Amino acid sequence: MNWTEVSIYTTSNGIEIINGALIKLNINDAVIEDACVFDEFLNDKTQNWDYFDEDLSKMKDIESCIKVYLADNDQGRKLLRKINEFIEVLKEDNMNIDLGRLRVETKVLNDEDWANNWKQYFKPFVVADKVIIKPSWEGYKDSSDRKIILEIDPGMSFGTGQHHTTRLCIEQIIKYINKDMEVLDIGCGSGILSIAALLLGAKKCVGVDIDENSVRIAKENAALNNIYQDRFTVYQGDVTEDNELQEKVGFNKYDVIAVNIIAQIIMGMSHTFRKFLKKGGLVIASGIITKYEQDVIDNFESLGFKVIEINKSEEWVSITAKLSS
Repeated sequence: MNWTEVSIYTTSNGIEIINGALIKLNINDAVIEDACVFDEFLNDKTQNWDYFDEDLSKMKDIESCIKVYLADNDQGRKLLRKINEFIEVLKEDNMNIDLGRLRVETKVLNDEDWANNWKQYFKPFVVADKVIIKPSWEGYKDSSDRKIILEIDPGMSFGTGQHHTTRLCIEQIIKYINKDMEVLDIGCGSGILSIAALLLGAKKCVGVDIDENSVRIAKENAALNNIYQDRFTVYQGDVTEDNELQEKVGFNKYDVIAVNIIAQIIMGMSHTFRKFLKKGGLVIASGIITKYEQDVIDNFESLGFKVIEINKSEEWVSITAKLSS
């Protein structure tokens, strides 16, 4: 599959406005090149650098830009049309703010070429001395034969397990999952959390993602681990808004919800968690930066959850909360 790199040229003022609009379109991953940020970094007198690359000094003169990557399919083309429509509206809206050129440029990228560029950095690694996460193209031998091997090929979908947020989730899954549990993985991405839960003994998992490409990749990764539809079902759509999809997912049946997104989206969808969980069920939430930790805690408590565990890795936080019975 090919991918479309969408570059939107603007100013530092425009970055936040455009990024907010992208989030409303459920485009949550963006690459931001902000001239002001580079300028502030270079002029920060509190940093005592012995050396930095001279090319970095040129970054303060760049044109600010926000980039997103869309699949070359019907869903991706529909999102691209919506981006263009929003930018046209922004051009006509007299906001008395310098938003720059507001030019949208696109470039087609080949999935295979992209994947091969980063594969060299993805090597097998161990989570909590229990699960070995291994790329599908790498061999691995465990002499102890006591660890669970999870094979993954994320393609263009989020989730190799290397990021702090995913590791935090998997550590909690290792701690709480048992053989009788059913798990709902919201924003399943590559399927890594569902696959980990199933390999650790969960009875069944359901994954949901708004991205049709993620649904395909999650199924493929499950098959790599000899997991099929009798134990793992994946749906595409917005489970917080689509009543028909909610019916398919099923109400009051899950022991655990795993959600690894960002704090604002977790809080925005949290009102639906009670619909899907059994009484006493758990939410394992990650993707939360320290700044929003208390906001998420307050949100869960307001909905009748009791926070039972908070774990951190650098600036990232995972929160495990139990639905009051």
